[in-house]
Amino acid sequence: MTEVRAGDVAREGEEPQAGPGGGLGIGALAQDAAIYGGARVLLKSLAFLLVPLYAHFLAPAQFGVLELVLATIAFVDVLIAANMDGVFARFYFDRPDEGWRRQIISLYLAIAAFYPTVVIGGLIALSGPLSGRIFGTTEYTLFLVIALCDLYLTNIVDLPMLLCRVRRKPVTFAVYSLSRGLVQVVFAVLFVAVFHLGVKGILLSSLIAVGFALLVTAREYLGDLTRKVDWGVGREMVEFAWPGILGGMAFYGLNLIDRFFVKHYHGLADAGLYGTAFRYSQVVLVAVFAFRLGWTSWHYSWLHSGRHTQMVARGANYYFVATGFLAVVVSAWILPVFHVLMPESYREATTAVAPLALAAVALGAYNIFVVGLNVTKRMRIAPVLSLSAAALAIGLYFLLIPRFSFQGAAWATASSFAALALLTAFVTQRIYPVPWDVRRILLAVGLAAALCLAALWLDRNVDLDASLPLRAVLTLAFPGALLALGFFRGSELGRARALLRRGRSS
Repeated sequence: MTEVRAGDVAREGEEPQAGPGGGLGIGALAQDAAIYGGARVLLKSLAFLLVPLYAHFLAPAQFGVLELVLATIAFVDVLIAANMDGVFARFYFDRPDEGWRRQIISLYLAIAAFYPTVVIGGLIALSGPLSGRIFGTTEYTLFLVIALCDLYLTNIVDLPMLLCRVRRKPVTFAVYSLSRGLVQVVFAVLFVAVFHLGVKGILLSSLIAVGFALLVTAREYLGDLTRKVDWGVGREMVEFAWPGILGGMAFYGLNLIDRFFVKHYHGLADAGLYGTAFRYSQVVLVAVFAFRLGWTSWHYSWLHSGRHTQMVARGANYYFVATGFLAVVVSAWILPVFHVLMPESYREATTAVAPLALAAVALGAYNIFVVGLNVTKRMRIAPVLSLSAAALAIGLYFLLIPRFSFQGAAWATASSFAALALLTAFVTQRIYPVPWDVRRILLAVGLAAALCLAALWLDRNVDLDASLPLRAVLTLAFPGALLALGFFRGSELGRARALLRRGRSS
């Protein structure tokens, strides 16, 4: 069986070696995910360095203000984004015709520019009352205005970033992402550490960075715009997208509304600790997003090959190994990291990192299992699944947050995303059967969860210095146990050894 090896890297913009039926092999998925992920890892590495900086200049309560501003903007993002990235990819790949694709690009830009103007413009006009509603004071009105302007520009910048993905230009994607991230980091340090602007400085640095990105990425789509568009196709795109609003609201309930619960029951300081935990759990979320960025164009490349379902199932196995291992690493080492980097007032946040890392793994699992609804264009089912999980999440928030604060929020989030992934797998399997390797998936997920729980036990019961060798054992236990329990097949181990030999000889 011919497939692209991880070492067979195509030049950017060229098609890599295809598998049978014209689809891209596992190596192409790994290549794109690695480049997308590498860019995000570099950005997040800089962001992680900024978290201790912020912690030294912001009290946990101020961090809580930042979290609530960002959570509010995320809700607005749900209203204007509406899963348009998935819509764009689905329609873009409907036909290989260049004229069709230029039309889709132009329609996407028209939708992304007009509709958000109405929504965000109205919210800016109401930002004072909105601040009073959220914080009990209009003191943070300017924070909301800055963040809303940032969101509008980000919505436009999404187009060139989507084009980099569908055209398989991961290096260009990485350059754009890193440039924007570096601009943001430089201004964040300047505004927070030098000018002491606090939360306002963090928000301003993001706005400046997205303005820079808007200018440098415009070259990706300006030459593709056309006036010759079929507005009927635009209507189809909107009809395909609208379930994404309901689904997005459900995901908001799953992943962000808990900040408001924590603030209501335990105050801004606990909301700030929860936000800190979330930022460090994003090590896993970065891998999930990197996989998803490569996943869409990769699995669609197999759509008409006759082997789409087999390749989807195969890609899923590698996903659970990679993200499960990252979840274990983050959970095992987060407390030592906090001892080195963070003030003591933030240390309690580590108790929420492990469940949030597992929640990230479950989120990625949902993105894999929902592929059947995307392929069959039956996305109207997705909001029903998401709303069911969101209802579970909100019930768990009421049950766990009053008693356990942000730790309860983290476990409620993890439980709800796990339920969503399982429900989605069950429903979509009836619509678009995929030969999932259930044994291997359960083995990777179960082992990751057990080791994350073991890391939490270490944090509570073993002195930090004495626990370091045990943390190393926990880290190595994940790949070691998978090998011992036969997760990897002989052919996969053979290919891995061949890649290692080629790497040493090159």
